[in-house]
Parts: sequence; C-alpha cells; structure tokens
Amino acid sequence: MIEKAVYEVDPSSGAPTRTTYSTNSEAEANASTMEHKIVDLLSDDYGEEDDHVTDDSVEAAMEIADKKVYSRISEEAKYKANAVMQKKKEDVAAKSIKKEAVVTKGSRRRQQNGISNKSLGTRTKVRASVKETGGDSMSEYVKSMGQHELLPQQSEILLGKQIQLLVKWEGVRQELEEKHSRPPTFGEWSNELSISVPELKKQIRKSQRAKAALIEANLRLVVTVARQTVKQGRTEINFQDCCQEGIIGLSIACEKFDPEKGFRFSTYAVWWIRREIQRNANEQSRSVRLPASARKKINDIRINERLLMTTLGRKPTDEEVAQKCNLTVEKILFYRKAAKDVESLDKNLVSKAGKGSAAAGGEESGKTLEDLMKDAGPTPAEVASKEMFRTDVRRLIKTLSPREQAVIRLRFGLDDGTPRTLDFIANKFGVEKEKIRRVEAKALLKLRQPYRNQSVKCYISDL
Repeated sequence: MIEKAVYEVDPSSGAPTRTTYSTNSEAEANASTMEHKIVDLLSDDYGEEDDHVTDDSVEAAMEIADKKVYSRISEEAKYKANAVMQKKKEDVAAKSIKKEAVVTKGSRRRQQNGISNKSLGTRTKVRASVKETGGDSMSEYVKSMGQHELLPQQSEILLGKQIQLLVKWEGVRQELEEKHSRPPTFGEWSNELSISVPELKKQIRKSQRAKAALIEANLRLVVTVARQTVKQGRTEINFQDCCQEGIIGLSIACEKFDPEKGFRFSTYAVWWIRREIQRNANEQSRSVRLPASARKKINDIRINERLLMTTLGRKPTDEEVAQKCNLTVEKILFYRKAAKDVESLDKNLVSKAGKGSAAAGGEESGKTLEDLMKDAGPTPAEVASKEMFRTDVRRLIKTLSPREQAVIRLRFGLDDGTPRTLDFIANKFGVEKEKIRRVEAKALLKLRQPYRNQSVKCYISDL
C-alpha cells in the first residue's frame, strides 16, 4: 500500500491542513476494502450480548456501571478484530510462491551449467519447527503480527471517533459517580445521556471492538519499540516484559488519540509506548529503585561532567561540577553513590567470546562473584565460634567464688577488653597486692581442673 500526503500548518489557527494527496489505484482499492471491513466490524454485534441478562431487561438497567467490568475487551471482540486485520491468504501465498520461484530458478540455472548440489558440497538440511511456551511462542506471535493489514488514515479516523465517543460518555459517568458518591447504574447513566440502555450497551461494545482493532493493527509498532529498547543493552529488561508494557501504552494511546487533529495514530502512539516501556525499564533495571527526580539529577550530573571535560580538557573537580549543576558538593557525592548499581554475589560469571568456535558467545564458567571476592573480615563460622567461646568462658568463670570472679574479670579484662594490673585491683578493693596475687593464683588453679575446663578444651588445646 502506497500513500502520500503533504500537510501544511495554518499560521492563523496552528492546525495542520492537507494541501495535496496522491495515491495509486492499488492503495485506493486496499483503503476502500479496509474501510468496508471496519464498518462491518463495528456493526457486527453478534455473540457479544449477555445471554442471561438482555440489554432491554430491568436487570440490565439496574446493573452497576463499573468501569473495570465494562471496559474489559471481550474475547469475541478480540477474535473479530484479529480476523479483520489478518491479510488475505492469497497475498501470503503469493509471497511464498515468489520465494519458491527464486529458489527453483537458481537450482535450474545450476543444472543447465552442469553444476550439481554434490559438486558444490552442499548438504541436505532438515528444519523442524516445534512450538513451545516461552521464547518460541513469542517469536511465533511476533511473526503473526507481520501478517496484519496496515490501517489507512480514514480507517484510523473511523475507529478513533468510536473510541472518543465512549471516552466522552465515561466523563459523564465519572461526574455521576462523584455526585452520588457511588458508581451509577446503566439506567442512570443512559438517562443522563438521553439514550436507552440497549443503545448505551451496544455503543460500549462497538467502541471496544474499535479499540481492539486499533490495537491489533499497531502491535508491530510495539514490537519495534521493544526491540530497540532491548538492543540498547543498558538494562536487563526482558523482551516479553517490554512487549507487555508497550501494549499497555498502546491501549492508553487509543483512548487519548484525537483523530480530528489530522495526525496518524502511529505518530501519536509511539510516545506512549516508549513511555510505558521506559518506566518499566527504570523500575526493573535496578535492585534498589530510584525515584524519577533522583534519576534526572544523576543524568544531569553526568551530562555536565562530559561538558566540563570537553571544555576544560581534563576531568572536572567536584566543586566545578557542583557549581555547574547548582548543587552542593555533598549532594554531588550523594547522587554518585546512589547511581552505583548493586550486583548479586550469586551471579554466574560468563566467559567472554573468543575466536574460532568460541566466537558464537560466552559460556557460563560455573563460578560466581562470591568465589572471586574475599572478605577482609572474619567469616560467619569464625564469628559464631568466637561467640560460643565467650559464652563457655563466662560459664567457666561462674564456677569460682564471687571474690575470685571479680579478680579474674578485672585481671584479664573479660568485661571491657582492658586487662588491669595487680596494683590497680589492690587499690580498687583496698587490700594488699600480695593478697590479690594469691587470689589470682588460686582461681587459675581451679580453672585448670579437668572437670571444670571440659567445655573450653575444644577451643584452646594447651589447657
């Protein structure tokens, strides 16, 4: 499909105006066909009405108009939208026939020249395709998006008007909810819009089908933006997560798109898709999430550092960066510390790709960061052993008399870690130094008795 349009901005109103528009006959035929398909889709309400509660019943009028319920696109609407946006089987088959014709033509030319596949040294290859969950199913889903038709501008306008009509009615429903302090019923909502309940429910389903078709036609845009985000390599966000968040952004764009302004939907939707994907990347890329204001400050600091390095021809000091960013040096150091990422000690190390057969990519070595990093402090086993030793020594000291316990604790500094001299202990208790020496010798003799020191023999071997 080939479409060309030239737009000019009106100086007085600032709105874009289309001055010329040219297209070929094939594009006109495809646009007309797609427009008829969209009209048929919007008018096809078969199978979506509730069988238990009909639209014209009293129960339907008394139902609560909860946005979480009625705004959910039904599976029937998704199926109809997918069927409308699928390309014709004849077009897909024609492309495959062209590829086969090119291959057949090349093989015939080799046969005419007397060159066989054996002489070329080629081998017969058998390719098997197995559909599984995960990456294979995702790739199959992405391939199916390539078989969707592209919407012409007139079809986008038609779908956008139906979606905006429901958005306008939802504003009325929101006013009723604020007025009554509760969600209104479909009867109250229809009375405010001056229409009947069946007309209201039918329009809701019609708008949801329009939204499903607009989303289905632009899923390839989500995949394109998701691939660009993953290929940047700055984050470890998954491709499936990117697609999921991008579809959320596409759904928001469908509700906010105004077709009367004359722009294409893809131009408007790509901003919302990137916004949701980037927001998800910022939340999942770090173990400790940073607020948006902190990320902005960190980016400003990095940009100003590069500018100063280019201007000064050297690495700028912290004072120069702080003056450039209108921040204090303490704030600069704080944001630099916050910008550091967290690495898990259990992360598997991957060897770099080498030459020859190793050039295909790195392989896991089976080692982690914990195996290569050595802690300068004591190990957990040493800390536990030291604490158990202290507990057993306290129990051993309690087997002495109170006077002997006081002397031993002060002499060896068991309480505060500072050993005291005999003179200090004698002055503290107001006795002679020799008496303190005799008490210490008697206490040490008791502690060396075998039935006392059984609990500490495993720590000190020379007791």
